[in-house]
Amino acid sequence: MMLELLPIPSSHVIGVKVSGKVNHDDMAEIYDAVEHKLENEEYLGIYIELEHFKGFTLRGLLKEMRLLARFFKHITRTALVGEPRWYSRGAQLITHWMPNAEIEHFTEIQRDEALIWVSERDAGAFSG
Repeated sequence: MMLELLPIPSSHVIGVKVSGKVNHDDMAEIYDAVEHKLENEEYLGIYIELEHFKGFTLRGLLKEMRLLARFFKHITRTALVGEPRWYSRGAQLITHWMPNAEIEHFTEIQRDEALIWVSERDAGAFSG
């Protein structure tokens, strides 16, 4: 599996560990998790750990774009944990599809800080 849902204690945060190449089935799992969380929450934060990430298959990328297009109004923060080179690529994709979402990069030793940041519910994130 290239994508693993992580148990996150916050009801409004989706946690994902990504490794290798992400395909359509991986993205379908995330899509379902986001839909499920949005049944009880209006806004979500996304926590992503990147480990040996090698990008997306074409179908995986198309599913990612559909997910972002459908849910972009509900995602307020994205924390990317991992190597800095993936942050710039991920940030470009996320900011293109979700211009109002905050995105921050954290190193592996900053995991706890990333979880705290993405879990915060500040008034500015919900003013849109």
